[in-house]
Amino acid sequence: MDGSEYWSIFIRRLGATTVEMGLISSVSSAVNMLLALPFGWLTDRNRNLKRLYLIGRASYVPAALMRFLATTWPFCVLIGVYETISTKLMGPASEIISIKSLSNKDRVKGLSIQRMLTSIAGMIGPMVLALIVTYFGGLDSADGIRPLFFIQFIFGIFIFALLATQLHEVTFTRANREVGIISHFFNIFKESPVLMLLLLRECVVRFAWQIRIPFLGIYLVDVKGADQFILGSRGTVSTAITVLFSIPAGYLAEKIGRRKLACFTRIFWWIGLLITIFTPTTHPEYLIIASAMQSLNMVMFVGWSAFTQEIVPLQARGRYSGINMLATGLVGVIAPIVGGVIWNLNPDYIWWISLFCDAFIVLPLMIIIGYKISKAKEGGG
Repeated sequence: MDGSEYWSIFIRRLGATTVEMGLISSVSSAVNMLLALPFGWLTDRNRNLKRLYLIGRASYVPAALMRFLATTWPFCVLIGVYETISTKLMGPASEIISIKSLSNKDRVKGLSIQRMLTSIAGMIGPMVLALIVTYFGGLDSADGIRPLFFIQFIFGIFIFALLATQLHEVTFTRANREVGIISHFFNIFKESPVLMLLLLRECVVRFAWQIRIPFLGIYLVDVKGADQFILGSRGTVSTAITVLFSIPAGYLAEKIGRRKLACFTRIFWWIGLLITIFTPTTHPEYLIIASAMQSLNMVMFVGWSAFTQEIVPLQARGRYSGINMLATGLVGVIAPIVGGVIWNLNPDYIWWISLFCDAFIVLPLMIIIGYKISKAKEGGG
């Protein structure tokens, strides 16, 4: 479990309302938006991506300690801003290092193996976290959740030390561009028009995600009746599915087509959302099934991840990441506040909106993008 469910519950237990929780997420997105172009430009101009990534990773490590020390919800605003700066500093460099480390032919297989190994490492983690929360008093108070963040801090130090000693530098040809910073970024859409559709898809996905994710933990616990063991079981089942199906999903994606599989498996995501919405408070264990369905979608979605890495030119990855962060950051400012307002009407509406966005906007855009890329290849463009 990445901790997002516990983090939202923690903020709620510190006294934040749903609108204030949305505000915390919105402020982080605003910072993300302001830093998007400068950080994208920095990535494109930086020749030592390993160093850039490690600086970002090192700066991110104290974020978990800051969470541990938080005693009021306004301090969580500062934590969100700090995490956003660190994440965006290392994000584009991390993508380029990952992409360059794998050839197109081996990309799906490599991503599948990566997911499987990562999941094996975290197989027992969610239930251990549930036991820790239980030992310190449960989900009814912030102090029952607080120790989790100190554990994340310790693991963060270990992971940084491992990366600092084992990560290798990557090199690739960069185009020399004597143009202004705005032209430098937006010329990418002239070079590859389909990226505009990809960006639109990312914005809709971000809206559907940001309208929901700040409230996920309190929705599962306060609305659906889940406890820490339900949350832990969701994480364990999700991890187990990733371990079991990552490699088969990679082979399946290569056999029937990366885009086709990604489009088809959106069904699992929708089923997961529907189960979440209709889970009665008398049977919160159904939320485990919802997590399993959504995990199946994420495992099978590896083909789309590889596909999008291929259509964004490597030398333009920093530019596209900058524009992406700018656009999705703007969406991220608005969506959590909208989610907080909608929550006060009916929390279920947030999940219904996410479902409709995915089914009627995200999936059609994926189909159109795939069609345009196929036509471009047939025409030699």
